[in-house]
Amino acid sequence: MKKVVIGLMLGVFQLSFGQFSRNVGEFSSLKVYGKIDVVLVPSSESKVESTASDSEIETINKNGELRIRMTPSKILQGDKVAVTVFYENLNDIQANLSSTVSSPETTKAKMLRLSSNEGSKIVLNVATGKLNIKTNSGGEINVTGRADYQDIIVNSGGKYHGQSLESESATVTANAGGIAEVFATETVDATTRAGGIIDVYGDPADRKYKNVIGGKVNFK
Repeated sequence: MKKVVIGLMLGVFQLSFGQFSRNVGEFSSLKVYGKIDVVLVPSSESKVESTASDSEIETINKNGELRIRMTPSKILQGDKVAVTVFYENLNDIQANLSSTVSSPETTKAKMLRLSSNEGSKIVLNVATGKLNIKTNSGGEINVTGRADYQDIIVNSGGKYHGQSLESESATVTANAGGIAEVFATETVDATTRAGGIIDVYGDPADRKYKNVIGGKVNFK
């Protein structure tokens, strides 16, 4: 009897802090909105866990695209929320509106798309054949690991830190104050516009680059 009472007390204690685990169905695309810190965990099941209460987080899976956002009432409070996303296959990650996405594990996919917008941040170690990167409006992406080929677009003050991501080839464009750091050992095609800056690492033999209206390409 005493064990039952203790168990009930622990359950009430946990609920007072607001915790939930939610099965969300299979998905391959993830979009996060608002002040949510997402940690990705590869798994044999697709679910979302959080220390927030069940009523504070919205999860919508539409045709394999999982969207996670705070409810309007939680947004008004201005607090950050921690969410753990367990996934089976993931090849598209988008962080929006000051959210963050990271993982203690290597994110693996044949092709991987990463997008960070409106002051959001993505920090991942990856293993992929083709990596597509896009940052806008102060978004930031920091990637390590390995990709055969990279296609990178950095706009409007966005930042891409990929100097520790090994790759053979890269196509990279930095616009309107965007900053990109890219590693390529064989070929690079780099274009800057309106104050964009590209730093190229890896000493590629085949180099194509173009600066327009004050942009700059640096070979490190």
